[in-house]
Parts: sequence; C-alpha cells; structure tokens
Amino acid sequence: MAKHSREQVTYQDLLAALRRDIRRGHFPPGARLKVAELARRYRTSAMPVRQALVELQSQGLVSIPANRGASVRILDERLADNLCDLRKAILALVVRRFVERATPSDVDRLEVLEDALDAAPDDDERELRNDRFFDHMMEVAGNPEAADALDRTWPLLFPAFRRFGPRDSREIGRNHRRLIAAARRGDADDAVATALAAVDANRAHIIGKIRAGKAEADPE
Repeated sequence: MAKHSREQVTYQDLLAALRRDIRRGHFPPGARLKVAELARRYRTSAMPVRQALVELQSQGLVSIPANRGASVRILDERLADNLCDLRKAILALVVRRFVERATPSDVDRLEVLEDALDAAPDDDERELRNDRFFDHMMEVAGNPEAADALDRTWPLLFPAFRRFGPRDSREIGRNHRRLIAAARRGDADDAVATALAAVDANRAHIIGKIRAGKAEADPE
C-alpha cells in the first residue's frame, strides 16, 4: 500500500488496506496478525489495528481465539461448502431482481464490464474487475443488504483462490456471457440457473483442491 504518515491514515483506510491484503493473499490462511507488526506496516498506532482486527473477525476474515493472538481464518471444506450455499441463496435473489429491473443500458453496462474483465492483465486486476461486474448487478437489483452479506462472506474464499488458483478464466467468462444473454432476453430463470451453476463450479474447484492438499499432506 502507499506510504502515509500516521496523521494521514484513517481507521477506514487501515481497515480497507488490511482487508484487501488478506483477500489478495499477502497474509495467507493461518498467518499470525501481530499488532505491533501491523502498526508498523500500515504506519498507524496499535489501537486502530486492534479495532480493525475485531471488525475483520466479525466479517469472518480473522480468527481471534480466547487468550490467543489474531490470525487469518483458515478455509476448510465445511466453511467453503457453507459459503457457497450462502452465495447461491443470495445470488438467486440478486440475479432475478437484476433481470427484472435492468434496462437495456444496464445490460449493456454489464457487458462492458465483462469485456474489461476478460482483458484483465493479472489476478489482482481480474479480482477488481470481477467485483465491479457483480457490484453493478447488486446496484441495479437494489438490495444493499444482500450486497453487504456477500461482501462480508465471499472474500473468505479469495485467499484460497490465490493459493490454489482460480477456475479457468475462459470458463468464467463464458458463464458471465450466458448470464448477460439471459438478461437480454428477460429470462430470469435461466440467468439464475447460470449464476448458481458457476457457484457450484467454484465449490467443486475449491473443495477438490482442499481435499487434494489434505491427501498430499497426510498420505496413507
């Protein structure tokens, strides 16, 4: 992150930077998050760092067991499965609302965002542009509470995507294009089915990688 003086770093700056760095894998799952080290890294004092860690614990990104220090939450098979179930439930609502409410220009905008996503030069930019794609659908759907729920939970999977690698970007792009095509036709059922199939593909990808890693670590 850019260097700032202590006076320039606000609590929200710190929270956003720490959350972004966890999402991007700078602090891998299980990594200890020591207050003094974080204060030096982000050029702030200990108190806002402690507050940020508590906030990130409430969002599920950080674990702070009793009488132990904070660490990046470890994604296991059960958590990945639960997060995918949650995302499917929320996306079913959001995608349907998007199709029902979207104007032709809203769908055009979604296609422009997908064009940008397909052209992303690296994983960091791909993640950012993918967020913009879904943020646009959330905005048109008009349910900020659903958007907030996804924003607080789905990023738990991002460190795993960093570690294991995302699904084939071409497959993701094809899925997004099918969703856009369904939205243009006003076919909410097909758009929802397409979105949910993508979540199940992510589920299979991540859980498969987790199982493979466990098998490699504990060979019989």
